[in-house]
Amino acid sequence: MKKLFFITFLVIFAATGLYAQDRGKGDKNMRPLQKIEEWEKMKLIEVLNLNEDTSVRFFARRNEHQKKIREILDQRDDLAKQMEAEFKDGSKVSDATYQDQINSMISSEVKIQKERENYLRGLNDILTPEQIAKLTVFEIRLRKEIRERLMHGRDH
Repeated sequence: MKKLFFITFLVIFAATGLYAQDRGKGDKNMRPLQKIEEWEKMKLIEVLNLNEDTSVRFFARRNEHQKKIREILDQRDDLAKQMEAEFKDGSKVSDATYQDQINSMISSEVKIQKERENYLRGLNDILTPEQIAKLTVFEIRLRKEIRERLMHGRDH
């Protein structure tokens, strides 16, 4: 009963946070994404066998990590949009400018990798090494499954 209450609390807490983040965007396609995120959180609690205190600390750290990653991805996407606009309108851009843009893209990828490394290493005060290993395997399998489902959906 206590575990059921805890899971219900986490779902409500997470849903409230997602709603607050999503209010201003007006994106109707977020609903399926929210469901996936909620399912992912519940599975993580189960797979990592998290207690209440550890769950709160872990998801706070994870949310901060995801926020940092989104900020980097947003910057990268803005640069890609800028580059695409230059291609479409036929702007004459120097090779040096292209090289700077390429370097910025590479820098974004390095920042993402560094943030991921810092996040995983920083979990040592919350999770055991076994739990961190389970987390990495879970995330790899989840990405693989999503990729496979997306590819499968294109075939049919």
